[in-house]
Amino acid sequence: YMYDRDYLSHMTEETPIRPTSKKGEVRAQLVHMLMKAVDKKEIEALIARGADFYGPKVQSSVLQEMVYKNYRKGKSANWFADTGKVHNFTYTPDAAKATAMLGNTPDAYNQVWHLPTDHSKITGKQWAELFGSAMNVKPKISALPIWLLGIIGIFVPVMKELQEMAYQYDRDYYFDSTKFEKQFNFVPTQPADGVKAVVAADR
Repeated sequence: YMYDRDYLSHMTEETPIRPTSKKGEVRAQLVHMLMKAVDKKEIEALIARGADFYGPKVQSSVLQEMVYKNYRKGKSANWFADTGKVHNFTYTPDAAKATAMLGNTPDAYNQVWHLPTDHSKITGKQWAELFGSAMNVKPKISALPIWLLGIIGIFVPVMKELQEMAYQYDRDYYFDSTKFEKQFNFVPTQPADGVKAVVAADR
């Protein structure tokens, strides 16, 4: 959330910090406090960041709320802004394993790490197709314009919160975890396999 929105098309651990949302400002402040303490050698710490999450039994995933759960209700999938933009997601079991690996590796401390996230440049439309295939439903998806989120937010507060983050969907959003993958010889779960696991977990 705190990364410069102009660099979302290829985010690494070196991406400039320039928050443009309340959520981003809070995170930037916390990172500054944490790393200041690290620099003063008051503590040892590491920062592990993920992209938006998805995974089996996850209850707060935008992808699962807007695509998977809509399909389960017999509705069309929803997306924000533009279904043709790339948006990759971090698979929660991968994130859990990676966080444990980092926490148990002394040399990983005092650094920033991107948690393993598959490199496939998949669009919102393609995510809808993957879930449609796994659920044996015809994939249908429509994009909600950003301005509409403000209106819906009057009645559904969570949508108002999403409005300030909607810029993550009107441009390509690509989260690069190469640093972690090379250091730990880790291969992230492919989206097709992750989607199948999400669906299977609810059967």
